[in-house]
Amino acid sequence: MAGNKLTVLSSGTFIRGDLYSQDVLVVEGGVEGNIVGNRVIIKNKGWVHGNLLARSLCIEPGGVVDGAMKVHEQAVMTAGEGAAMERLPEGQPQNLIEVQEGEEPRD
Repeated sequence: MAGNKLTVLSSGTFIRGDLYSQDVLVVEGGVEGNIVGNRVIIKNKGWVHGNLLARSLCIEPGGVVDGAMKVHEQAVMTAGEGAAMERLPEGQPQNLIEVQEGEEPRD
């Protein structure tokens, strides 16, 4: 039996772009973009500025999601479906991912 794969966006890391995860995604840093994932955990200093779609979602006290959230237990998502379902507000998919150490969210 294969175990869950874990992806951790560590504290002090900032991603600008949409993210897709088939397994477990832990956000300790920041995301400016949409997230589609099976299991998403927003830690106490993690933040997301964008929409979030997941089969399972946990937001620790202090974690921030600034956007629409949808948790659907029966959702079966593939990378293509996730990309088609979640678009940036301008209607354009985000293809660029920038990682900048220590950057803080801008208001």
